[in-house]
Amino acid sequence: MATSAETTARTSGSIGLRAACILAEREAWPAGLTGALEEVGLQVMQCSELHDLFEIARRENVSLLVMATGNMTFAVRACRVIRDLQEVSLMAIIQRESDLIPVLDAGADDAVIARVDPAVFAARVRALLRRASTVTRSGGAIVIRDMVIDLEKYAVSLGDRPVPLTPTEFRLLAVLAQQAGRVVDPRALLSAVHQHDYSERDAQNLVKVHIANLRRKLNDSRSDSPYILCVRGFGYMLERRSHIREGDPLVDLIDAN
Repeated sequence: MATSAETTARTSGSIGLRAACILAEREAWPAGLTGALEEVGLQVMQCSELHDLFEIARRENVSLLVMATGNMTFAVRACRVIRDLQEVSLMAIIQRESDLIPVLDAGADDAVIARVDPAVFAARVRALLRRASTVTRSGGAIVIRDMVIDLEKYAVSLGDRPVPLTPTEFRLLAVLAQQAGRVVDPRALLSAVHQHDYSERDAQNLVKVHIANLRRKLNDSRSDSPYILCVRGFGYMLERRSHIREGDPLVDLIDAN
């Protein structure tokens, strides 16, 4: 993939609040598909690095992730990471029909060949969006499994048990909850909490301490289905699922400590 971290965004007049984030090599992305996404009602954002995709997904109301690359080794790896760190529909743009099975097995929700008709592509996207799931919300609260995070009262409960948190711990948990199922890197996580830009090293050190305290208070270290996962090389995420799927390709990336 290209090394540039530059991100561009295009906005259509018909766009509401939803967005599509495209991780693509320029030569692998058919220009006509951008217009198809805009016609569906999606703001189109493009990036060239995997970590940029996660950052955009954290900041924006992303409803669809699209990946286009001619490098199948990268495509399979990226599908595995994106699919298991993001509860957002993933569409892969492939160059050959023989690439279809590998990307679908790696976790893509759908895949089309780059020469696809834009109208067909738009119809496939609409179908994906209809199947998309979201976090359960009730008033000013976010409910994830047995945990309720009351954003108005600044209170957290796990089952019938209140969980006492410091203000920073609560804000960190709230950010993770609002991005549940998505990875958030330490720097973006801390910046969202304190509205201040930290160096990568400082952010990693600070967040590591706060996350350790949060996991302790949520009894994550004693649970077979922890809420907060540390994904080595990427960051942290709040897990929606009660159990990791059998054969999950990300098991080796998850740090249980």
